[in-house]
Amino acid sequence: RMKIGISGFAADGGKSGISQYMINVLLRLPRLDSTVRCVIFVPAAERTLFDPAASGSEIVSVPDWMAHPVASILWHLCLYPLMLKRHHCDCAFLPAGNRRLGLWYGMPSVSTIHDLSQLHIEGKYDPLRMFYIRRVLPLMMQRLTRLVSVSNSTRRDLVDHAGIHPENIRVAHNGADLSGFASTVRSEARETIAAAMGIDSPFILYTARLEHPGKNHVRLLEAVALLKQHGLLAHKLVLAGSHWNGAEVIEDRIVQLGLTDDVILTGFVDAQLLPQLYAAADVFVFPSLFEGFGIPLLEAMAAGTAVCAANVSSIPEVVGDAALLFDPREADDIARQLGRLLQDNALRQQLVARGRQRVLQFSWDDAASGVLQQCYEAVAA
Repeated sequence: RMKIGISGFAADGGKSGISQYMINVLLRLPRLDSTVRCVIFVPAAERTLFDPAASGSEIVSVPDWMAHPVASILWHLCLYPLMLKRHHCDCAFLPAGNRRLGLWYGMPSVSTIHDLSQLHIEGKYDPLRMFYIRRVLPLMMQRLTRLVSVSNSTRRDLVDHAGIHPENIRVAHNGADLSGFASTVRSEARETIAAAMGIDSPFILYTARLEHPGKNHVRLLEAVALLKQHGLLAHKLVLAGSHWNGAEVIEDRIVQLGLTDDVILTGFVDAQLLPQLYAAADVFVFPSLFEGFGIPLLEAMAAGTAVCAANVSSIPEVVGDAALLFDPREADDIARQLGRLLQDNALRQQLVARGRQRVLQFSWDDAASGVLQQCYEAVAA
């Protein structure tokens, strides 16, 4: 038997891509191998994300104040190794390694690294946090026994910027829970969204937390303003996501560009309604400046919505030939490609068909299997 002690910190209340990764992968580990036991250490307020636990898993609550960034760092440095020993674990697994790591675990260790976007997006974090990311975090990553990367893009960053030996990294792409997306009927979805959210006009969709500058909402807004200026905008732009760092910049830019009547801010959208929102959209746009993976791309393709996305980081790796790509730093290019897709129904249908086939290549079972293989190798090393 192998017992894995898992850090359940940085789950974001279930509202981020990392949280979806944690929920889906952690609950699958003991299902893939009945001899595996998991102990998940998680702040009490987020226990419900993993409870009820899968057979073979135990959840251990940690006081909520330890989830504060500084306290969380100290917990991973000092208390995590003690908890691992107390629960007789054989391997430590940290599923959000680009956020929280320790220096020593007293046993083999594995971590999933989702992205190093902070190195690519100027102004994403304050100087103190950037010092931690640039100087401290790479040292912590180098002390891990094995690493999992969610994309080849992130793997390159781990090698080039963090100095990780390539042979210690396994690429295991993210999945997405796509059954509800793939079964959604577009006409019914539009009726549901009109009734539930009051959106009864044709619309373009972008699902991402309202974060500036990383998610690049401002450049997208400028592109939409260009389409409107040239009389090519017959759609609303729906921005679905929670307010995050810099959300006020996005809201101010909507007003400055005269787009108050053209942009709809929905806030966080419940998982039950999300498939209908994707399916009701004519186009899904994804202008993010950097992504370790980009789960919304899979969700949009599964829902049968044509995708128009940035040509950077892992995004081309995820969408393959099932999306129209643009330079996310150029509003003109975003407007050009987005306008092209809105006006060309045949192209949209072609991308929809390709997208439905593309998503079949990604699954959470494969993602969890990649983690489990690294844990086996770490313990055997």
